[in-house]
Amino acid sequence: MEELMGFQNPWWRDKKVIYEDEKVKEALSKRNPIRYTFENRNKIIVGPRQVGKTTYLKLIILDLIERGTNPRSILYFSCDLLKDYRDIVEILKFFSRMQRGEKFVLLDEVTFVEGWERAIKFFLDSPLKKDTTLYITGSSSLGLKRESFPGRPIKVEEFLPLSFKKVVELLNPKIKRELEKITLETSPKALYENALELYPYMDELFEAFYFYLSSGGYPKSIFELLERGEVSPDTYEMIYNATIFDVTKLGRSERIALSIILGILKRYGEKFSLNALSKEMEIGSHVTVREYLEIFEELFIGRNYFQTKPNLMSPLFRKERKFYFLDPLILETFSRKFGMEVEIAKKVEGIVGEHIKRNFDTYFFHNAKEVDFITKDFGVEVKWQNKVKPSDFPRIGIKNKILLSKGTLDFVEERNLAIIPVPLFLVQL
Repeated sequence: MEELMGFQNPWWRDKKVIYEDEKVKEALSKRNPIRYTFENRNKIIVGPRQVGKTTYLKLIILDLIERGTNPRSILYFSCDLLKDYRDIVEILKFFSRMQRGEKFVLLDEVTFVEGWERAIKFFLDSPLKKDTTLYITGSSSLGLKRESFPGRPIKVEEFLPLSFKKVVELLNPKIKRELEKITLETSPKALYENALELYPYMDELFEAFYFYLSSGGYPKSIFELLERGEVSPDTYEMIYNATIFDVTKLGRSERIALSIILGILKRYGEKFSLNALSKEMEIGSHVTVREYLEIFEELFIGRNYFQTKPNLMSPLFRKERKFYFLDPLILETFSRKFGMEVEIAKKVEGIVGEHIKRNFDTYFFHNAKEVDFITKDFGVEVKWQNKVKPSDFPRIGIKNKILLSKGTLDFVEERNLAIIPVPLFLVQL
């Protein structure tokens, strides 16, 4: 174990070696590189594979070293080869013995190590935590809730593909300054007024949105599209392998997972029942379908959207649901796998849903009429078409109404309805 630790931490011998790390070199080589800064608190950082979590940790190490931190006080360890929680405890104990004073421990891909939570609880409840800041990354939120470590000084954060707003800031730093002036609002009037402020940049925002439809929020695909004009086949293969690898690592069937994904693609953006999907895809039970959809959510492949009622705002689990992939790149990866193109209006709908869900508890409404997304603060209807009218938002008793368009910008006072082009709405989230 000691040999592995030394191998993975070459900056112990020479702090300048951090600039030779492949992840750091690649990140800093970009025209507008993504940088991260250290925050002095214990963190569990969970997100999909290949989204850049390892690069994040390496850039945190770079930030610490550039601040003048003793390189020997920084431990990075990739946990892929560890067997169980005992190995993690041994690493923490050994580093505590070899380094006195302030310490920084960064454990990468820990959530598939059997019983890893026991090791973290042991650390947080023991003298080992003294003068030590702990960063943990993982690719699964399986069983991990924000109350998993009650009363203990550690924060759970999601590390997700970049939002549309972050991609815009990467592509156009000039717009970034304007976006920094915008605050997150929930009233239709305030959202409309923000959109008016951003309207002079609508051409650039639409250009960025079409870029985002192709790149998604994965840094690798973003920079490939910027530098080469296309996302490489290797990147799609990487996303596919990483996704399916995690499903099988949990002991689940690749065949069943792919069957369910194919069923989702066939009805993307449409509501479906678990029974209907299990019968169509010849899967033994609707319980199996439900289990896999939950796993897809815990592995950050996509999200379930449940029905609700405007006066209820809690999920109706027995009703038909929808499922959208977490990121346009994941959707495109499986579309290519099955040779099944999803229409752009449905892609846009999924992007809108994901951006709302990152900020609010989000459902949809269906009765005689349907509203695409509902939160406790507003309802959103997506109409990716050239001409929209106020009546495109159903009259179902929602007070704050947002109708997302392809180009129309308007505010209808008597209905408290904002009509906003999709990109001008998304950059506000």
